[in-house]
Amino acid sequence: MPDTTLSTFVRRLREDDRGAGLVEYALLVALIAVVCFSAIAFFGTGSGNSVNSSKDCIDAAYEGDPLPANCD
Repeated sequence: MPDTTLSTFVRRLREDDRGAGLVEYALLVALIAVVCFSAIAFFGTGSGNSVNSSKDCIDAAYEGDPLPANCD
């Protein structure tokens, strides 16, 4: 079978792996982003309430007001 232009092009595409590393890094970054967004969605409300509670305690201490009940 003679080597045609199309078969040469297809063979070159199959053997070319220059973009493989980039694709692997892109998939890795996408996986890390999904894990981060999932963690923020799961822990977001709880950690936000904790930060707000700490803020209220610090504000009360700074102002000289009695500390709220949730301050230890």
